[in-house]
Amino acid sequence: MTARDDDPDAGRPQAAGALYALPELVRLTGATARQLRSWHKSGLLPARSDNGGLFYGFQDVAAARTAIDLINKGVTTRQVREAVEAVRAWRPDVAHPLSALRVVSDHGTLVVRLDETLLEPRSGQAVLDLPMGPLYEAAGEVVRMRPKPPAPDPADEPQDADGWLRAGLDAERGDDPETAEMAYRRALSIEPTHPGALLNLGNLVYARGKLRPACELYRAATRAAPDYPQAWYNLANVLDDLGHPDAAARAYETAIELDPAYADAHFNLALLWEKQGQRRQARVHWEAYLGLDPEHPSASIARRFLESDEA
Repeated sequence: MTARDDDPDAGRPQAAGALYALPELVRLTGATARQLRSWHKSGLLPARSDNGGLFYGFQDVAAARTAIDLINKGVTTRQVREAVEAVRAWRPDVAHPLSALRVVSDHGTLVVRLDETLLEPRSGQAVLDLPMGPLYEAAGEVVRMRPKPPAPDPADEPQDADGWLRAGLDAERGDDPETAEMAYRRALSIEPTHPGALLNLGNLVYARGKLRPACELYRAATRAAPDYPQAWYNLANVLDDLGHPDAAARAYETAIELDPAYADAHFNLALLWEKQGQRRQARVHWEAYLGLDPEHPSASIARRFLESDEA
């Protein structure tokens, strides 16, 4: 997840790393050994087989956690399997189809997210106006049909960059990203180095999958405000997505230097070190994260990685 100018949000695991044996995956994901073997046998979850044992990469850990989360939200194993088969049929290039699955309503509705579009697994039709409820952030952006609002009275428009920033935040809270983007761009037309407008515009661009433009906006935010930890954190996220782990690590470290209590930065940096096989460095940040946010649902991930390290 990205941090917003007024609302830092949680991170997410991704990409590949060291190999984990079956017992380690059980501890890390909460799945049972029987479930994991069944998923491997059915092709739902890939694994490497060596002398009769199963071994999993970091992406496989994330995929298994996705499967468990889906099942915990009321999705059946059969539905998960059908959705995975649909992804493989539509996009054979997707290495981990489980990562494309999302639950997007309080009633356990399962959809596939591909290229920033939500699709119904059986029909392949785009999902429109689906009620999101409290699981909105897990689903990503959903297109909603709504009447075009009336044009604002110019006399009521903000007169400075901060005013347009507030207007953009209000539009985001009202689920109107188009108006929000316009507001942030208006802020930047008045003050091209406004850090908050650069950061929040970067978030909207990032949400559409435009990683390189988002990266440039985040970089501009760090140049405009070098002591802005959220900008460094979001820059680190997109650098990791772009496949630049060393630069991402430096950006996370800068965010933490600026704000040692930035729990999400500790979490994501720990994940990055895990992907690089740097277990000792990862442990420092898992422990820091647990000290800062021990009650967050993601704390279970940190504990399981620490337990795996001790085993």
